[in-house]
Amino acid sequence: MILFLFIFILSLMALNVPIAVALGFPVLVVFALFIDFPLMTVAQKLYNNVDHTSLMAVPFFILAGEIMERGGVARRLIDFAMSLVGSFPGGMAIAGVLSCMFFASVSGSSPATVVAIGSILIPTMMNANYSKRLAVGSVTTAGALGILIPPSIAMIVYGFVTETSIPKLFIAGIIPGIFLGFCLMAACYFVARREKTARGRKYSIQEKFRVFKNAIWSLILPLIIIVGIYGFPEFRLWGWEFSGGAIFTPTEASVVVVMYALFVGIVIYREIRWRDIPSIIVHASGRFAMLGFIVTNAILFGFILAFQQVPFKIAQWVVSMDLSPWMFLLMVNVILFFAGDFMDPLPILMIFIPILFPAAMELKIDPVHLGIVVVVNMEMGLVTPPVGLNLYVASGITGIPLYDVLRASLPWILIIVFVLILITYVPEISLWLPRLMYGARF
Repeated sequence: MILFLFIFILSLMALNVPIAVALGFPVLVVFALFIDFPLMTVAQKLYNNVDHTSLMAVPFFILAGEIMERGGVARRLIDFAMSLVGSFPGGMAIAGVLSCMFFASVSGSSPATVVAIGSILIPTMMNANYSKRLAVGSVTTAGALGILIPPSIAMIVYGFVTETSIPKLFIAGIIPGIFLGFCLMAACYFVARREKTARGRKYSIQEKFRVFKNAIWSLILPLIIIVGIYGFPEFRLWGWEFSGGAIFTPTEASVVVVMYALFVGIVIYREIRWRDIPSIIVHASGRFAMLGFIVTNAILFGFILAFQQVPFKIAQWVVSMDLSPWMFLLMVNVILFFAGDFMDPLPILMIFIPILFPAAMELKIDPVHLGIVVVVNMEMGLVTPPVGLNLYVASGITGIPLYDVLRASLPWILIIVFVLILITYVPEISLWLPRLMYGARF
């Protein structure tokens, strides 16, 4: 029966049936043909799984990203990044990676990051005689930071599927995200020096201050998220004692981000008008509806796997193989690499993680560390064909053929592979900051 289910799903995917339908329809067929189980109970189980507060953050972060794309946040972040690193060899490319890091920390979406930063910077770099490999490849790959640097929609979904703390996942993604960003910036520097790319102009102190002043409202947003979710530390001041602690949850943070983005876009930057809001909501709703449809049908798929005890049996099989944790993590990376070549991140999280997670727990692998390894694999899937979404987005906004975008991105994809290996086998890169904040055994 399970073999029939997988063959049915793969056949529908090969026929280019939408992934949500390819997941949900075979499950209903299997229940109707092979399992004597009331479909009403399936519907109730589906509703109970979707009725989860952590999933409420997803539409609000998507809406916030849409508002920031339209509200001038990206352009001001680019100006600020240019003032910091624009005078280095390949300064525009380095500024592009840095801008992606800034924008990723407020949008949580990789495609949104590529659109917001790439639509401005890639044509500018091409006009400044940057090579296609440097201009297109750097931004296309750096856009993938959107699902690693918090807030991250992929981390929210992983936390929902595995019941892992989302705040701990967010804090665990900070150092890997910064490390990957700096590796990409270093690659831009060395490629630019080898290609003898012209340097940008050097900003004076007064110009840097002016650019920083214009970008300050955009830069405050990540601070609001971090301080709000993790809170102030406990301290004393002039006899007053502050107990510290979190101010709001990640779900509540997503609403705060939307309201702040609206305030900045309408009142401060004045690039959004009140009459623009309905179209922004409609566009964001379409993106969330697609994700919600996938999640709903993936939950159906996960339900039948759990009903047939597939994750438990696979976990027992992995334990019987006597795999060491490092061998298991290698297997996870290989599976997710090939899955990422053909599927978007969300279906991968909903299909493979319920199967792999119980086996990882049997091997005593930290769920937060596993989450960061999974998310970095999702990053790689966004920039590898044939379904690498960032490649299609970059091709769409630049008019460059998809094959050329892929060739330009290859050197940077190898950097992601290098960082993935380090993060996989040096867990402290991911776990040091959560342990610092939550204690040795968080």
